[in-house]
Amino acid sequence: MTVEELAGAIRGTYMYNLHSHTQYCDGRAPISEMVAAAADAGFEIWGVSPHSPLCVESPCNMTKTDVPPYLDEMAAHREAYQSRMRVLTSMEIDYMSRDWGPHIDYFQRLPLDYRIGSVHFVPNQEGVPYDCDGSAGRFGSYLRDVYHGDLRYVVEKYFEQVLTMLELGGFEVLGHFDKIAGNASAIDPGIEENGWYRALMRDVISSAQSSGVIVEINTKAIHDRGRFYPSAAWWPEIKDAGLTIAVNSDAHYPAKVNLGRQEALNILN
Repeated sequence: MTVEELAGAIRGTYMYNLHSHTQYCDGRAPISEMVAAAADAGFEIWGVSPHSPLCVESPCNMTKTDVPPYLDEMAAHREAYQSRMRVLTSMEIDYMSRDWGPHIDYFQRLPLDYRIGSVHFVPNQEGVPYDCDGSAGRFGSYLRDVYHGDLRYVVEKYFEQVLTMLELGGFEVLGHFDKIAGNASAIDPGIEENGWYRALMRDVISSAQSSGVIVEINTKAIHDRGRFYPSAAWWPEIKDAGLTIAVNSDAHYPAKVNLGRQEALNILN
């Protein structure tokens, strides 16, 4: 699907979700249970988007050998649910470097309906990538042990990764583009008010506008951390930029297929 086709599909209904995880990565249920829960909740469009294969080992990502059975299983579910719900096949593809991201031939050749481009890994000062998602405690350990205590370096490098990913393209949906703020603000609660941080956010919005991608509002952490990604404070600027917004639950459990989406939609409306 092109960006325009995907944007047109989600503009036609509020009951869509383009971001979810299953047994093929760090999801907590098989595809069959997630898709059934989405259909029972009244979704009209449901996208499954496992964390893509990586160029480094990661317990949260699928492997290349997982890809053929994943595609086969998705084809079966698309057919089985065609009268109730449109099932879309995707991946959340990690941008790691210019050598690994949504833009490379491997991901471009896969028969996916769309691709989500996301950043989870940030290379340290020596160029070794670490997953900066996950718990604040783990992030704090990484900050101390592998990033030499330099929080600003981590945040700036994260946004550099996002901006380079946008430059290289190859995806239709920009995933949770300020996700680093969740863990960074646990270390420095005022970090998002700094001028340099706000400039980086505006750089991403401008680059997304130039790239023409759909921008995700990720609702997964609204109950656990009390925030959306990107922060709701930035939604007016995202809308003013004319960007299409997709409100996604990033569901990992069948019971959470619609978690936080209504709160976000209420704010947007």
